[in-house]
Amino acid sequence: MITKREYYANVEGFEEEYKMSVEEVKHNIFEVDVLGKKHSADFRQINESIYSLIIDNKSYSVEISENGDQFEVLVDGESYNIEILDDMKRLMKLRTEVGIEGRQVVESQMPGYIWKTLKEVGDEVKAGEPVMILVAMKMENEIKAPKDGVIEEIFVKASEDPQESTVSTGDKLFVIE
Repeated sequence: MITKREYYANVEGFEEEYKMSVEEVKHNIFEVDVLGKKHSADFRQINESIYSLIIDNKSYSVEISENGDQFEVLVDGESYNIEILDDMKRLMKLRTEVGIEGRQVVESQMPGYIWKTLKEVGDEVKAGEPVMILVAMKMENEIKAPKDGVIEEIFVKASEDPQESTVSTGDKLFVIE
């Protein structure tokens, strides 16, 4: 199955955020669109942290160290610290950076089902702290508190049965004050 995914990359030392889409067109062969410019990429893992990367017929040996959404990438002797976020993680980061105030209703950013609730009504939470787990496309996604506060209301009861806790994009998940 061919899947196209969108990401946002922030490279330490550069001001611009790079929006990119990545689509695997064949095994290890990708079409990468960075800021509207398309590139063909052959990406293969050589060992635990070394990769062979051919972009537009130019070959690179790349060493990658991963720590969550943070990557240290070594290419041709140059080191780059890169943060790579999907749409949901980027949105949550932007929300916490803005300094949200007042009552916040957190809505689902994607369809799926609520598998687990980590907090209850009345619990105090810190910004960025996971409140519930949403499963979408067999991937577990932490739904985090956008600000420090208290959980006032939870709209969806968690369940291991997807039929009992299904949510659509835009459905209310919880309220934090």
